[in-house]
Amino acid sequence: MIAYVAKDLVTGACLKAYEGVRLPAYSTIKVLLAAAFWRAVERGELSEAEPHTFQPSSSVGGGGVLRGFRHAAALALADYAHLMLAVSDNDAANVVASFVGCDRVNDLAAELGLHQTAMRRLMMDAEAVAAGRENHTSAADLATLLEALATGDTLGPAVAGPVWASLERQEHLDGIARYLPATASYAGKCGDDTPVGHYAHDCALVREGKRRVIMAIMTDGAGGFEAVSRTGAALYEALGHA
Repeated sequence: MIAYVAKDLVTGACLKAYEGVRLPAYSTIKVLLAAAFWRAVERGELSEAEPHTFQPSSSVGGGGVLRGFRHAAALALADYAHLMLAVSDNDAANVVASFVGCDRVNDLAAELGLHQTAMRRLMMDAEAVAAGRENHTSAADLATLLEALATGDTLGPAVAGPVWASLERQEHLDGIARYLPATASYAGKCGDDTPVGHYAHDCALVREGKRRVIMAIMTDGAGGFEAVSRTGAALYEALGHA
């Protein structure tokens, strides 16, 4: 199955399929976590400059760079938030989540009307998954979140600005970005269940000239990131002719 939403924010044209199906979120949940973090900073509940010392012995592995650190390192919370988006760092995401808390994340999901989205565990928490506590979302929810960040109607510049600044520096370009026109820019976040390879997701804002297109693509046993890439290219082209 390939679930998707593709919406041109300028024309309003929208293509979608299986958009309401709830699937494991994997690293796409980090976008909502980042938004909840910056919302807490905006409200004065957290300080973006607060330092936290990462201990290499606490690494959970998976994606990122902190897992390769040999010595303890003190970074500001804002830097952890950047790492969890730009390089999908799982250790950084867990640091941010430990300060933000799942309740703030889920409260923001409810506020934005993300009915299929919930954060119920940290990254790489196999025990939580075995106990049935999974992070979930849907293509519709991811698209709604990105549109809220892109338009600023619900999430203003104090939240949307730093989230987009990190997503624009995304280093994982295996999904939607792969087959886009060379003149298009991608700012997004992928997620997958590597090494199993059953799920592959991506969500992004694509800009080209005056075009601004939101895309959220989630696959369930349907060809991995190659399927995401080709679906993204096809949707982008189709919207261009809509």
